[in-house]
Amino acid sequence: MIKSLAVIFPSVLLMLGCSSTPKPSYEIEKQVLHTKKSEQGAELFAFIVTVSPTPMMKVDGRKAMTRSELKRFSEYERVEDSPELKLALEEEAVTLLEKKLDESAYCPQGYKVSQVFWRQRSVQLRGECS
Repeated sequence: MIKSLAVIFPSVLLMLGCSSTPKPSYEIEKQVLHTKKSEQGAELFAFIVTVSPTPMMKVDGRKAMTRSELKRFSEYERVEDSPELKLALEEEAVTLLEKKLDESAYCPQGYKVSQVFWRQRSVQLRGECS
């Protein structure tokens, strides 16, 4: 019984430690679908997803940071600075694009994204209908 508790207790602590780590997040501020026809007649689109601004984390340089403050500071991420958050936003933008194209009945035969552009807090997917 004691041996099994010695194995289970550290496992539970490890799981609790992992689950209490804050998940990086962002909030989508707006999404816009622009459509047009090319000179050759192809149906083109540009889909822009913008996230709300994330404030910079303020640090008081006059005093030493505690361990918990240092940990929180190291885990703090903004979309502008984090490749992981940018990738997550890009993947979410593809999902939102599919939904928007379905709602608007644009590209009923499918589509292809050919270009991805990044600006501070937004990602733009450009492509054309199949």
